Amino acid sequence: MTDDHSARAAELSLALQAFHRALLHAEIGGDPAYDSPYTKLFALIGEPRFAWMKGVPELIARIDEHRNDATIAGPGVLEGLREEARAFLGEGRLKPDGTFRLRHLTAIQKEPDVGLATGRLRRVLAGRA
Repeated sequence: MTDDHSARAAELSLALQAFHRALLHAEIGGDPAYDSPYTKLFALIGEPRFAWMKGVPELIARIDEHRNDATIAGPGVLEGLREEARAFLGEGRLKPDGTFRLRHLTAIQKEPDVGLATGRLRRVLAGRA
């Protein structure tokens, strides 16, 4: 069962990474000031403009940390992480962040890849990826 949990966690991490990339691309748009990967990284770390999406890479890091520590199979660990991911989509038991939800919905309208990444994340969370 541990391998199954680890595989599902890896799948969730990858879906969240694609989701985050799409959100970032939508937020940056065609702004040439962010052409460099280093500029993007420093912007993500320090610019308030990107603060609304900080929870996504934080969740990815926690998922990957649990996988590396082999603690993903603990009671409810994977399900708790999945609930946190569902909250980004306004689904599940956890209260969604209103700012994130608004910006996410705006990003879906601006960038088709956000919609595709959102759909993939939903499929992973439903176990149909």
